[in-house]
Amino acid sequence: VFEDYHAGFRHQVQSWPTNPVEHYITVLSTYPQKTFIADLGCGDATMARALIPKGLSVVSFDLVSDRAFVVEADICTKIPLPGSEPTREERSEGEGHIVDVVVCALSLMGTNWPKCLREAWRILKPGGELKIAEVASRLTDVERFQKLVASIGFRLNSKDATNSHFTLFEFKKVASKGKSEEEWGEMLLKANLLQPCEYKRR
Repeated sequence: VFEDYHAGFRHQVQSWPTNPVEHYITVLSTYPQKTFIADLGCGDATMARALIPKGLSVVSFDLVSDRAFVVEADICTKIPLPGSEPTREERSEGEGHIVDVVVCALSLMGTNWPKCLREAWRILKPGGELKIAEVASRLTDVERFQKLVASIGFRLNSKDATNSHFTLFEFKKVASKGKSEEEWGEMLLKANLLQPCEYKRR
């Protein structure tokens, strides 16, 4: 199933004028060396293969490891990187983080995708960047999607909807209060802000 999905993904994006992974490679190539990037739902780790030789630190996570660039992890459950969540008593930015940039390029696929952003907040340094690219047709309500991401502890810096195939969002991590599991459960009910997306072999 994993291989079928990524084969279908590669087939689909080949027909696009540009794809978000290529966009992020171009953008992140200008970042200072040693910038620590976490690529969540990385597929075949195209970003890491392009950026590591340029001196950036990229850790790539997906459901199946390639025994080289990809670390096996369920990005909606637990990403094997340090970082803490805020307490429910007061706003904080957590502690112990080492990640400067988190990238979710067409990777918020499951019905529990808000939990991926929960993990992104946990592992990001204060003020760290969250870059999200999503298929434009999956976004049922852009404003509500942005508000949901913001409620997790991010501030929207910019949105780019000029591409006909995908929309780019740039968020910054901000201080936040912790949520109860009941509150996270309520947030998961809003996962339909992104329509299901399937890639099939042709």
